[in-house]
Amino acid sequence: MALDLHHPFAKIANVIVYLTLLSGTLYSTFAGGASPDHESYISPAPFTFYIWTIIHFLLGGMIVYQWFTDKVYDAVRWHFVTASIFNAIWLALWTSGHTIWSMLPLFLATGAVSHIYYGLKQLDSAENDSLLSVIFLHLPFSLYHAWIFVLMIVNIVTVAAPIREEGPSFWAIVVVIVGLVFIASTVIGYIEYKQGDVAGAFVLAWFLFGVYEHQTEPAIHWTALGLGIVVAVYTLKPFVFRLIGRQSAETAPLLG
Repeated sequence: MALDLHHPFAKIANVIVYLTLLSGTLYSTFAGGASPDHESYISPAPFTFYIWTIIHFLLGGMIVYQWFTDKVYDAVRWHFVTASIFNAIWLALWTSGHTIWSMLPLFLATGAVSHIYYGLKQLDSAENDSLLSVIFLHLPFSLYHAWIFVLMIVNIVTVAAPIREEGPSFWAIVVVIVGLVFIASTVIGYIEYKQGDVAGAFVLAWFLFGVYEHQTEPAIHWTALGLGIVVAVYTLKPFVFRLIGRQSAETAPLLG
């Protein structure tokens, strides 16, 4: 492939935010970004956060891939830079304990990532794209969109149901379960609306199993497990349809 030097400023900006802001997020994951200081009744096991390493690796591939095709710029434009900046602001506020204020930049980061995610739907479908486009364009933003959505729900629940020494109240448990159900129900959107986005649905199941592993309150613990199983099974729907020969325009792609 030949180098594509169109839109150099946007591409250089993507490189800068990737190497600085997003790398800071990756560092915080390994340095204890999910430490007990930031626990909540919906916090998953620490290993759950390593999904970010996969996202970071794939976004690194996107950073390289953008220099060989304008397809990345058409989908991302300046929204990746915007998302990275607001994500860094959210992380700084979150790790310093400003959980209420951290919601605003997280909402804005989610909006920027969502703009890219749904914009990809307007381009050629993943089925018609090259393998490189699927791996380094569709896949990272499928994972990123699902993960930042999960973080948004975690942030909201953390504010609405803070940790108490005597354990969660009845209403705190209700808030957490509502959050878990909301996360799980989103799988319908990933599998149905996004034409079989298995990657995004997998992130939801991964998170729910992480909550099951980490939380000891029985109602939260077992609810997370049950919902995780339901989401995992529902995620297999596109594969099942392929196996039984019922592939259609609604279930053809396996990425959003």
